[in-house]
Amino acid sequence: MMNLELILVRHAKSLYNDYVQNDIERHLSDRGYSDASDSAIWLASKINKPDLIISSPAIRAYSTALIFANRLGCKADTIQLDAAIYEAGVRQLLYVVAQIPQTVVTAVLFGHNPGFTDFINHLCGPVCTHLPTSGVAIIHLPIKQGELPSERSAKLKAIYSGHKPFYG
Repeated sequence: MMNLELILVRHAKSLYNDYVQNDIERHLSDRGYSDASDSAIWLASKINKPDLIISSPAIRAYSTALIFANRLGCKADTIQLDAAIYEAGVRQLLYVVAQIPQTVVTAVLFGHNPGFTDFINHLCGPVCTHLPTSGVAIIHLPIKQGELPSERSAKLKAIYSGHKPFYG
């Protein structure tokens, strides 16, 4: 059994441009870059350098991960892309987390709603009605590698939205 500090970051605000044909190709808006930077500064004040960063391959999620990695002192090439996070629901996210190696103390996942909000509530109970873009949730999760985390097995330490935490 290990105690994992699991950090979920919803991608920053993205564009809805006519020239983008696929959802996965949407880029960040100017506001998205700014909000992601603010959230990354907040997270950097709360945690040490993470052991693992995993992102959805969607451009908006990966771009958000790059902003956070830079602020957290991680190199861009340490970000792992996992297609399982894109459009994932609770069950798929449980499998992603179950594969995190036992040696990892802090892992940051970059992904999407409604999956991330549902996942927070599955792990911690009904604590979050909506994780906004650039929102960050810090969760304390006792877990054994290879086993799916059980419902309400984690504790929400903090959620950051915008310019202030709204929990923790």
